[in-house]
Amino acid sequence: MKENKKKYLKRYDLINLADSNKIWAKTMSVSEIKDLLNKLEIEIAKYDFEKDNNFIMNSRRKYLKEMLEVRLQEKDGNINELINESLFNFWEFINDEYPGNMVLCSKELGIPFKDFEEMDKMYREKGIICLQEKDLILEMIKTIKNYI
Repeated sequence: MKENKKKYLKRYDLINLADSNKIWAKTMSVSEIKDLLNKLEIEIAKYDFEKDNNFIMNSRRKYLKEMLEVRLQEKDGNINELINESLFNFWEFINDEYPGNMVLCSKELGIPFKDFEEMDKMYREKGIICLQEKDLILEMIKTIKNYI
């Protein structure tokens, strides 16, 4: 009998599904963005996810998610520009290159700074997207798609 082995989504693999240069340059059409978001949802559905107690919604990520949501509440403005800016924030969230103000975040969460720093380091080094992060990513995708 074959054992069912879980398949986890690595951040690097998710990032490599897109042309990051086009996202950073904010040159994608609304149609291309919609296709990318669909592609990401399909890919995410192929994996198993588990809760990770080291995952922290750090201050930088909170800000990026909030910016995306606020921007997409605007009724005026260039739709292509608004969506490209939101995709840019979303992609920064996915890349998670730096945590923002770790001291402030550790205080907000009531976690001693040294513990907070260690949790952040352990989560980043693992390179696997956990259940909590997956849910946030899918929520952001839905927000962008609903605006489109």
